[in-house]
This record gives sequence, structure tokens and C-alpha cells, in this order.
Amino acid sequence: MADELQKAHLYYDDINKIRVLENTVLKDTEDLKDTCKVYETKVQEFGKIISTLLDTLKELGDNVEKQKMAAIGSMNLLKSITKQKENEQAKLQAEISERSILLEQLDSEYDSLQILEASQMETIEYLTQLR
Repeated sequence: MADELQKAHLYYDDINKIRVLENTVLKDTEDLKDTCKVYETKVQEFGKIISTLLDTLKELGDNVEKQKMAAIGSMNLLKSITKQKENEQAKLQAEISERSILLEQLDSEYDSLQILEASQMETIEYLTQLR
């Protein structure tokens, strides 16, 4: 009877149940099913790892972007301060030039007044002697 069942592609298993598949094929199928479950679990774990990695990389990217913006802000502030110092220096240099010109004018005027004073003193002395 077992041969007739095998011709109809029916088989007995270890506990004498009738099966459509041979025991070896059934065992291979179950092994494949177990292997697939293990593979699926590993793929899910890998997906979680990748998700965590992507989150970490996103955080790092955001942090890098913040640092970049802070660096750009610092560079702009430094340029602004440098520009202010250059403007202040130019302003002070112009004031120095103006005061130097004024000093030269005052020196020239002083020299002229000294000459005028000396001339007037001579005139006063001359007039005093005539008296």
C-alpha cells in the first residue's frame, strides 16, 4: 500500500501521518522556512541599525550645519570689526592731517607775529629814544 501511495505522491511521515511531500522535501522546506525567518530577523536588525545610523548622521549633519553657520557669522563679525577699525584709522589719519595743517598754519602765524612784534618793539624803542 505504501507503494501505491507513493505513486499518488502521498507519503507517511515519522508519526504515520499522510503527507503530500516526501519527508526529506518537508524537512528541507522547514529548514528553508527557519533559515528565512533568521534571515528576515537579521534584515530587520540591519534595518534598525541603518535607521539608527541615518539618525546619527542627520544629527551630525545638523550639528555641522550649525557650526558652519556660527563660523560664517564669526567671519562676518570679524570682517565687520576689521572694516570698522580701518574706517576709524582712516578717520584718525584724516584728523591728524587736518591738525598737522592747522599746526603748520599756526606756526607760520606765530612766526609772522613774532616778526611783527619785533618790528613793533623796534618802532617803540625808536620812538622812545626820540622823545
